[in-house]
This record gives sequence, C-alpha cells and structure tokens, in this order.
Amino acid sequence: MDQLTSLGLILLLALLAGHLVRFIRVPEVTGYILAGVALGPSLLGWLSQENLLAMSVFSEVALGLILFSVGSVFEFSLFRRIGRQVLLLTLAESTLAAAVVTTGILYFGQPWQVALLLGAIAIATAPASTLMVIRESDSAGPLTDTLLGIVAVNNLLCITAYSLVAAAIELLTPAGGAASFLETFYRSGFLLLWQLVGSVALGFLVGLLLAGWSSQVTEGGEVLILLAGAILLCVGLSHLLDLSPLVASLAVGATMVNLAERSRHVFGALSATDPPFYAIFFVIAGAELDARLIPAMGALGVVYVLGRAIGKFAGAKLAARRLGLSTEVQNYLGFALLAQAGLAVGLTLAVNSRFTGFAPVVSTVVLASVTIYEMIGPVSTRFALTRAGEVGLAKAAHDPMLPDRR
Repeated sequence: MDQLTSLGLILLLALLAGHLVRFIRVPEVTGYILAGVALGPSLLGWLSQENLLAMSVFSEVALGLILFSVGSVFEFSLFRRIGRQVLLLTLAESTLAAAVVTTGILYFGQPWQVALLLGAIAIATAPASTLMVIRESDSAGPLTDTLLGIVAVNNLLCITAYSLVAAAIELLTPAGGAASFLETFYRSGFLLLWQLVGSVALGFLVGLLLAGWSSQVTEGGEVLILLAGAILLCVGLSHLLDLSPLVASLAVGATMVNLAERSRHVFGALSATDPPFYAIFFVIAGAELDARLIPAMGALGVVYVLGRAIGKFAGAKLAARRLGLSTEVQNYLGFALLAQAGLAVGLTLAVNSRFTGFAPVVSTVVLASVTIYEMIGPVSTRFALTRAGEVGLAKAAHDPMLPDRR
C-alpha cells in the first residue's frame, strides 16, 4: 500500500474508531491505538513495516508537539506553586516502581544487569496518551496539574536513571586495565551530560527563537508555520546531534511559556490544529505494537507489568499522603501513571545496540508490556480523572494543558 493511501486510511479509521469507543466510554486515544493494532503487521497487515518506517516522520513531529505542550507546565508561577510536590511525587513513584521491578526480576534468577535495565525502563510514563486523555476529558484541577507535572519530570528522571544504569554496567563489566575503566567512565558521564544538558540547551535556544519571533507574528496561519518550523528544527537537530528529542521539545515549551507574552495564543493555535497529527501518531504507535509478544513474555513479563503498577500506585499514594494532598489525588494518581510507550521503546532500542547480550530478554518483556499498558493506560487515566471529579472542568477558553495566568 502506498504512503498516501496509508495516511488516508489511518485518518479515516482513527476517526471511526474514536467514535465507536465512545459508546463504551473508552478514551478516543484507545480507539486510535486499537485501530493501529488491527491495521498493523500483527493482525490484518494492511500497514507493513515499510509503511510504518516511511511514516515515522509524522510520529516524530507529533511527539515533538506533544512534549512541547507538556513543557508548558514548567511555567514559573505554576511550577513554583506545585513544583516541590511534583518532584517528590515523581521521585517516590519512580523509585518504588524501579525497586519493585528490579527485585522481582532478580528473584526469578535474571542477571543484575537485566534487572537494573528493566527497573530503569519501568520508570517511564507515556506523556502522549496522558495528554490526549486530559485534552479529550477537558479536565482541570489538582490531579490534572499534578499529573502533567509528573509526566514532564518523569521522563527526565527515566533518561537519567537509564544512563546511570548503563554506565554502571559498562564500568563493572571487566574490560581490562585502568585506562579502559577511565575511558568508560568518561564516555558514560559525557553521554549522560550530553543527553540532558545538551538537550535542554538546544530546546532553550529554539525556544528563544520561537518566543522572539512569535511577538512579530499575529496571523493564525503564520503562527502555525512558525511553530511547526521550530518543532521540526528541534527534533531534527536532536537526531543530528544525538540528543533527546523528548527533553529538547519539553525545553522549547518551557522556554516559550515563560518568555513569550503571547504564548497562550501559540499554544491555543496548536491545540486547534494538531488532532490529525495525534491521530496518525497513535494509530502508528498501535500498528507498531506486536500483540503476539504477549503470550511469549512469560513470568518475567508478569513481574514487570504487576511490579511497575504496584510501585507506581504505592509510591504515588504514600507520597501524596505524606504531602497532605487531597484525597482524590491520593486515591487516583496511581491510576493515571500506568501508560507506557515511546520512551520505553526507545530505551529498549538503545539496549539492543548497546548491550546485545541482555537485549533479547529486555526487548521481549518491555515490548510485550508496552502493548498491555498502551491498552489499559488511557482507560485507567480517564477513570482517575472521572473519579477525581475533574472531567469537564476546564473552561472553553482555557486549554487544560496551560497554566492559568490570572
């Protein structure tokens, strides 16, 4: 099937699936993902691996736009109000999820390297599906604000944890001689700093460009051209410089929301025009899921799925209670942290190229688990927002992803 036909099929079936799942009160994003699974190689095969590879640029752009929107939660006034609790909650849920998964994998006799790699990857919570559910639900309130902040910080923490684990594995693997040890230490430390500091610096520079230029642009179409150009530039340079497009896109959004007086206009223009990109992104994400891996994941996969869920539930609840947050946040935050997708898959690919000896186990467990979490994550997030009483509270004139400047 050629690419234009594939794109048309993706958009139309995404729309159909989104309408169908409404009857069973399931988020539209789940319908998009299920449509992708049906179209992908694991079921009907209408979208081949060649199609998916050719259309990967759309996924890159959509993910950049999503992380750009999530970056708006770093607005100074908002983060000053909820930043401390977001950091503590993220540390608690991430640390406990990693610890439970690592312990469970070790109990089943796997090498410590595999256990630590899976523990680090277990930290990741998908920003894309979480943001889509929030937008679709038109939600606003303490749980929504806290959730967006956690999703933003969580991905930074996950990248850091994986980099530290990867460095430890390389350092503790006998390679011979002090020079080799020092070389490995330098390389690992440089990679960590480059991935984080370099990505933030790139996002800041692109954000400065976007913020400065946005003050000269007033027409809606020109705003979209400027925004699309900035995100494409950011994602493209991230790949060229071997940086993290997720972190860089977050930094663009954070810079924009703090430095541009007309940032609300730019974010509003984005939210009004990006649904086709999001639909393509989630259908492609669903098509890339391989449902056939689920039966093959075995006991380790069950340990990963259950251990990660238990860690995030317990960590979020304990930290929220310690911080004295509302009962709704204490009871339902854990449900909203289950989704896992892009970053986990990306780190799995990094394991495949960096640690070939451990890659088969890590890949099977993570990819099968992502398939499960992408199915239940959006539903679980919608359940949390509904039970917390925040669905439909965002005013029509106020995008739920953006902090209120009043």
